[in-house]
Amino acid sequence: MNSIEWSKYYRIWVNHSIFYSFSATISTIFHQAYAIRILGYDVNELGSLTFINLAFLALGNLISPVFLYRYRSRRVVLWKIFTSINIASWSLTGFSDILPTRYTLYLFVALAQFTGAVGNLAYSDTIADMVPKEESIKIFSKVNTFLTSSALIALTSTTTLFGVMGPRILSYRICYTTSLIAALISISFLVMMKDLTKREPTKLTLNDIYKGYQNIFNNGRIRGYIIFMIAFTFFINLPGALWNYYIINVFNGSETWISINNITSTLALALGNFVLSKFYHKIDPKRILISTTIPISLVPLFFLMANTMTYQALLNLYSGFSWSAFNLVVGIYNLYIASERERIYMLSMLGISANLAAATASKIGSSIASINLISMQIVFIASFIGRLSMYIYGKRRVPNI
Repeated sequence: MNSIEWSKYYRIWVNHSIFYSFSATISTIFHQAYAIRILGYDVNELGSLTFINLAFLALGNLISPVFLYRYRSRRVVLWKIFTSINIASWSLTGFSDILPTRYTLYLFVALAQFTGAVGNLAYSDTIADMVPKEESIKIFSKVNTFLTSSALIALTSTTTLFGVMGPRILSYRICYTTSLIAALISISFLVMMKDLTKREPTKLTLNDIYKGYQNIFNNGRIRGYIIFMIAFTFFINLPGALWNYYIINVFNGSETWISINNITSTLALALGNFVLSKFYHKIDPKRILISTTIPISLVPLFFLMANTMTYQALLNLYSGFSWSAFNLVVGIYNLYIASERERIYMLSMLGISANLAAATASKIGSSIASINLISMQIVFIASFIGRLSMYIYGKRRVPNI
């Protein structure tokens, strides 16, 4: 690979990702608060929204191998088309109240997540070939620092906006207009991207796809990792629809709380990625992956006790730093635990199964939580216990890479 060419497209990739992170941070962070404040969603409707969010990610991952193998020689084109629709759709969610039905938000989220799944698989396959495995932790930790810094700027801006103007429709309109502008800039960089490694296309039958998934599941190393991720994702998402609802309706918080939470979490993510980028050569992937489940497990338990904005901010500093190491190592596992030939099937199977688990968990959690406040608190406690149990499973069954 030509180093000058790599440097050029590395910069394009980073610039695209920075504006993507800015846009997606605003549109995804506030879509639940928008649904509560502007569209008047209750906890069951939020559960349905979260289910759709995750289920259409799973659907996109189910269909994407057919697209990607058939047009693998043009995978960057797939990345451009589907990721552009994804980020534009997320930006348009904040204009759902303009259209006649209160469930237009469901349609925008479904389209954003379906196209995001296909675009992300094409992106992952392309970037895995661009970034050498031995340099992956160093490069991704550095890129993640840029992305979290961009997200931090977005959240700081929206916090100021909501602090000055309050949770009004105009505040949301300004937020989502800004998100849309950033999305268009991100798309303009993405259009310039080029594939530096050519892959041959393959026509797949349903039987080919079935055999591809079967080969992945029959691989004991990959199977142990996928089962770990499915179960951990399920327990993570039990209270998936409840965090913002609990802040607004139980703690009597506001959008400023949500903004501050995400600022502190993002700041901790950036700090965590910066620290990891300095010590990448000493990182044992499995040890990091498994050990971080313990601090992450405590988050839902601490959340129930964090009934002020200050406590929430401290909790999210702790949570963000814990997640930074986990997210980085999961990204490395996802790209490199399978061979180049198996990579697309592995990513697709993980995307389908983990997102179906997350969708199911969020709907179960919201249904239980809709009974009363105590049942809502039980959902958070169950998430804590389930997350913690994955430490034992992970030590035994997750391989190193």
